[in-house]
Amino acid sequence: MVITPRGKQEEVMALPAKGHIVVLGTAGSGKTTIALLRAHHLANIPNGGKVLLVTFNGALVEYMRGVSSSRSTKLVVENYHKFARGYLYSRGKMPSWNGILGPEEKAYYIKQAVELLKINYPKESTFNRPKEFFIEEITFIEKFGFANLVEYSEAERIGRASSNIKRENRKWIFAVYEKYIELREAAGRKYDWDDMAFYVFNELQDDVGERRYTHIIVDEGQDFSPMMIKSLVEAVADGGSFTFFGDVAQQIYGSRLSWRDSGVNANKIWRFNVNYRNPATITTFAKAVTQNEYWRQDGDMVEATAQIAEGPKPILVKFSDKKREVAWVVERAIATGKTASTVIICRNRTDIDTLLLALKNKGCAAIEINKDTPGFAHLKKLYITTYHSAKGLEFDNVFIPYLTEEKFPDPDIVSGAVSNEDAYADEIKLLYVAATRSKYGLYMTYSGALSPLFPEDSDSYDFHDEEEVI
Repeated sequence: MVITPRGKQEEVMALPAKGHIVVLGTAGSGKTTIALLRAHHLANIPNGGKVLLVTFNGALVEYMRGVSSSRSTKLVVENYHKFARGYLYSRGKMPSWNGILGPEEKAYYIKQAVELLKINYPKESTFNRPKEFFIEEITFIEKFGFANLVEYSEAERIGRASSNIKRENRKWIFAVYEKYIELREAAGRKYDWDDMAFYVFNELQDDVGERRYTHIIVDEGQDFSPMMIKSLVEAVADGGSFTFFGDVAQQIYGSRLSWRDSGVNANKIWRFNVNYRNPATITTFAKAVTQNEYWRQDGDMVEATAQIAEGPKPILVKFSDKKREVAWVVERAIATGKTASTVIICRNRTDIDTLLLALKNKGCAAIEINKDTPGFAHLKKLYITTYHSAKGLEFDNVFIPYLTEEKFPDPDIVSGAVSNEDAYADEIKLLYVAATRSKYGLYMTYSGALSPLFPEDSDSYDFHDEEEVI
């Protein structure tokens, strides 16, 4: 697949191969495209050194590899955790067995840490907070790389419910963090997925050897933690370049990252506000999503000022029950998938399995997109994936089922959050991401009561009852 730069994309592609560059863009502005183009450009500079193109999403890595026309051995495309594990292994700091704690094990050891401290300090009310509170706060400590209580106590958490923690109580939370690390290491687990970047950064600071990469490019940078970005900046060879591409409107992993907090020193910010992917009808709907009461605004957000593509108005269809909803989505998606790239975007594994079975019963073998899926999305086929794996991809037609209040926001996410407001703020960005994957048609469905995260502005979409579409 040949990628052709448009407008400012060509200028950014060929920016100097030295220093820090920040590119912020709206959905559909071609950030992933220009990240690929810049990677190829840097990889083809004579004697220019190796290039790392890194993203958070494993499915997006496979997409990039699939559409890439470069065969340069100087270009490496991988997700952050593969980079981190590889570097720690090269330094003899990655156990041959799995030394990384998964989310469930992490939750277990944090709970154990709280219980042990509660025994020692029975009158301290901080330890009566729910387990989920400590998990989120410890993850915050890890993602920002606070090395001691002073750093953590002085940190501000703007826009999160836990920002109201009294400073005098933070010592107890940090004590839980330290006890968690102690318990984890006693069990032979050196890292969890959220603090690997902290150890990579520290190891790089002590590493006086030659850096492997001269140039590092980060795509979908808004999903990286500050420590991930800091470690990648540190991994660039002297005289090399670091390029950050991001869109705060699509920040779906909860880090609330500002690139300014992450060691990036750019003299100029490039802003891409032309939407090449979405027609005006879809950008109007996406803007309506951002006007929901649960959306949290950010000063770095870039709004589209122009749209190149054209397409119909998004539609929302209400069904009397889930069975009818699934039947319509399957029938319509199969039909559009015969002539254009089409995707059904789901919230979780259970919903994917339900739809895959319904598709199979209709004789359709949809392609599931995940970190193991090879190059795709520019083919006239039917795909199915999750909100998170759809990140950075584009399709002619997008179907988003199950937009009911009992499924969206995800009740498991809400129950595990520090506050409903925090959960809603994270969940609503998933709808924004899913909707802006479409280059033409956007079909949304629900049965029962509509999700409170869905925009009330009916002018941004057409509403239909099932009788009108069946």
